[in-house]
Amino acid sequence: MTLAVTLNAQTPGRFPQAPQRPAQMPTLPLTQLDDRALAADLDNRAFTLTFAQPTPIKELLLQLVRGTSLSVIPDPAIGGSFVGELKHVTVRQALTLILPPLGLDYGLDGGFIRVFKRLPETRLFDINYIATQRNADASIGTGGVSREAPFARVSSATSTDLFADIARGVQTLLSEHASFNVDRQAGLLQVTDFPERLDRISLYLDAVHDRVHRSVQIDARIVEVELNDEHAGALDWAALSQTRDITKVLEVLALQGKVTTLASPRLFALNNEPAIVKTDTFTLSVTPEIAGDAVIMLSLSPILSAPSQNASDTLARVADGQTIAISGLSRERDVKETKNAGTKGGWFGRATVVTKKRVELVILLTPKILTPVSAS
Repeated sequence: MTLAVTLNAQTPGRFPQAPQRPAQMPTLPLTQLDDRALAADLDNRAFTLTFAQPTPIKELLLQLVRGTSLSVIPDPAIGGSFVGELKHVTVRQALTLILPPLGLDYGLDGGFIRVFKRLPETRLFDINYIATQRNADASIGTGGVSREAPFARVSSATSTDLFADIARGVQTLLSEHASFNVDRQAGLLQVTDFPERLDRISLYLDAVHDRVHRSVQIDARIVEVELNDEHAGALDWAALSQTRDITKVLEVLALQGKVTTLASPRLFALNNEPAIVKTDTFTLSVTPEIAGDAVIMLSLSPILSAPSQNASDTLARVADGQTIAISGLSRERDVKETKNAGTKGGWFGRATVVTKKRVELVILLTPKILTPVSAS
């Protein structure tokens, strides 16, 4: 087998001319070194190595340090071979590229390079989260009285078990012979694997923690609007869409009817965790998803239980600090009004008249992100 190795000195400057060699130069078994680079060490020269046939790792190590001031001491138990080409690499870069795939590692002791089998390490990671599984379910719809009657339903469910999700994610990052354990009560993840695998897991957990610890404050206001125009089918959303400020939204609603505030809850929720507010007549489930661009996706399930059940299921996207209005829950209400009855037989009085009014339920939500959000 013929092995060609080209050495390219990176250190600037000229080298003294080498003494004249005899015409017949002994051929090295695997490599031919350039004499100008005999002083090269771990980092200050680059060379190209070509191994066209499987080369035992111990022989390869000898070629890496031949002609340098370095010494290599391989562990007697190591084995394996290498086939490939390394272009313009230093000794350190070559060791870093060649050894890990063979399950090997190296350490430095002055001018000595010790090569040995890589051993896994054990590392502990904190999982700062409540060790419970949370479930939320919303089923919204209307059923007919017979099979031929119309039927529609929207059903959504949220199940959160962060520890189980992390265990599945970590498992995809482990090497073949690694092991790990999740301690829910202590909030710890113990992993035994090679250092580069542990570093990947650390990056993964940092990304998970960044997302699950994002939190949002949602100021909600549930109002009903009794429309002034008895012929109006719904609110004039063209006027409402011109503003995102809650005070101005209420002013626009007041121009269209009598506004009554039913509830003004303030909700706090973690990322992708449901928050629920419930009154005697109204239930609202909100699940926020906080994106890296400070935009919040809200999954909303409002249910009005009285005087008759009325519900919807909505996905809405809103920027941090802006107000979004949700409507569509409407009904008719009998309103008693006292009007002049006129004169009859010389008697002048007032009469009570019952009229039907259109009432719209409007949910105003203003989410505000409480934790810094990175764009990663």
